[in-house]
Amino acid sequence: MFAILKSADDTLLFETDTYGTYLLVSLSLILGLLSGFAIRWICSKTKLHPTSLLKTVLAAILFLFLFKYGWDKIVKTQFYLPEPNTLYTPFGKLSKDIAYWSLTGSSYAYTVTLGCIEVLTALLLLFKRTQFLASLLSAVVFAQVVLINFSFDISVKVLSCSLLLFSLIYTACFPENWKGIFGFKNNLSFTKNSRNHQIIKGIFVLLVILECTLPSFRLGNFNDDQFPRPEHHGAYEVIHSPEIKRVFIHRDGYVILQNWKDELRDFNLDIRNPDRYVTPEFPLTCIWNDARNELIIQSDTFPIRRIPYRELPLLQESFHTFSDEFH
Repeated sequence: MFAILKSADDTLLFETDTYGTYLLVSLSLILGLLSGFAIRWICSKTKLHPTSLLKTVLAAILFLFLFKYGWDKIVKTQFYLPEPNTLYTPFGKLSKDIAYWSLTGSSYAYTVTLGCIEVLTALLLLFKRTQFLASLLSAVVFAQVVLINFSFDISVKVLSCSLLLFSLIYTACFPENWKGIFGFKNNLSFTKNSRNHQIIKGIFVLLVILECTLPSFRLGNFNDDQFPRPEHHGAYEVIHSPEIKRVFIHRDGYVILQNWKDELRDFNLDIRNPDRYVTPEFPLTCIWNDARNELIIQSDTFPIRRIPYRELPLLQESFHTFSDEFH
């Protein structure tokens, strides 16, 4: 389908919340409606109950995304520590999504707690006796995500709305549990899955866990806040320059210049040589002279001073039981 849409319009992008994504979702809904009769026919021939099949598919989707995003929060690779250029951008000049992402990433305890809740919800989906509870928790989790995405204009609205819809449909697959909640007589029972079902489920769960956790184990990165950054990463004050106020080195390979109007301009870097950075798409070369605390940009030499950005109040894990010291 991607190839067909691309051939019709090669400008389409299939990233989060693009026109291409909305078009793809619309076509998927149409295909889903058209294939509904075929799915029911297959279920009748294979003696599969449509509701059971729907529950299994929805549980698999919810488990995948809850465990993935939960694990990324626990190891701090989703809500990561704000980069130095973000920390020294005036708050009013930040977009809402960057502001939210930065504030959330500044709190290790809050981010890890969110991740633990999502991973716990994913694990509860694996057991029949806790699946109804997991369905309610997943609905709450994704409702919060949808609210945040719309409130702060974060570009994963289609995905988060889809996951919220899936979790709501999944909760509706437990009518007997709902009867019990509202005081009606129910006939709640738990049937054992077939051996083939258990094997497929075990393989799927194992693959998801490996896919989510292997990058962390391979890099040894279980707390991205403390993971080593590239050499020269950080914030630098440029001394006695009428044009450049600060220089930042971003962990993803960018040098960012900030002028006295707090306007930022970034350049992609080739950081294979830690003492000489070159931008591939723009004729700019940065040479570090650590002995003299100088940065040479093209033919201009700038005295610089490293700024200890990690000492900023936003990055301190503080806790106050009493508010007396603030008054």
